[in-house]
Amino acid sequence: MAYDIIRECIITGVLAPGEHLRQEELAERLGVSRIPVRTALMQLESEGLVSFHPHRGAVVRTLTVEQVREIYELRLLLETHALRKSVARMTSARAARLRDLGTALDSPHDTSHLIDERVAFYRELYDIAENPVAVGMIEDLRNSVGHYLLGLRIGHEQGGHRELAKLAARGDADAAAEHLREHLDRVSRRIIEVLSEEAESAPKAKPRRKTPARPAKA
Repeated sequence: MAYDIIRECIITGVLAPGEHLRQEELAERLGVSRIPVRTALMQLESEGLVSFHPHRGAVVRTLTVEQVREIYELRLLLETHALRKSVARMTSARAARLRDLGTALDSPHDTSHLIDERVAFYRELYDIAENPVAVGMIEDLRNSVGHYLLGLRIGHEQGGHRELAKLAARGDADAAAEHLREHLDRVSRRIIEVLSEEAESAPKAKPRRKTPARPAKA
């Protein structure tokens, strides 16, 4: 229970990147002891969502610009590979389901269920490929940036998912892959832009003043 709740709070941006995760406070809020909280944080660390720092404890993991670039390079390779396999295996029933999910995701509505709807859309799209190893890696990579996508309100383009579903459903693998590539490129650029802005606005550490040397005793 502790793992599921903390993980959801991170992915949905309730717990923001860089936020301290105090075990005592989380245990009190969840009504559990510190043991399941610590176990949950260690599991989330293995998933790349939490970092442990000496003297600071656990924090929601923050990403560097270079890490974002690497994540999106891998996402592009894996997701276009899975997408092409899905298009080749597409059935009329799966195509109809995919179009429905894309239309629902792009329709104006509150964002409280946006993460779940986005997960459902991409899971439906890539599960058709019947490559569970690739799909698992894709989900891990998506989760590693999920708290940026929703927490910073980026990555959701009106009409984009519906168009991707339409291209995949009609069997146009090249057009679908190009649409996906453009989408991933825009999102990665936006995350990098936000990270760069945050780095520029962060207060600069003041240089430490040197302590004057004591005069030697006569």
